[in-house]
Amino acid sequence: MEQCPEVQKSQMVRLVDVFVIAPFLFYLAFKGSGMAMWERTALYVLAVATLVYNAENYIETKALYEK
Repeated sequence: MEQCPEVQKSQMVRLVDVFVIAPFLFYLAFKGSGMAMWERTALYVLAVATLVYNAENYIETKALYEK
């Protein structure tokens, strides 16, 4: 993976999504005031989708390039 900077950048973006973006969406959904229930639910769904999608892709890509 060190020889492929595009993959390294992609992996860094995935980590930012997993450790910054998804938790921020959870926080907004939990602490946000003045939101309708459907808006809060949409934020939770988006947070889970972001977390799962990017974590799975990170793990798969890491395993692929470690062989």
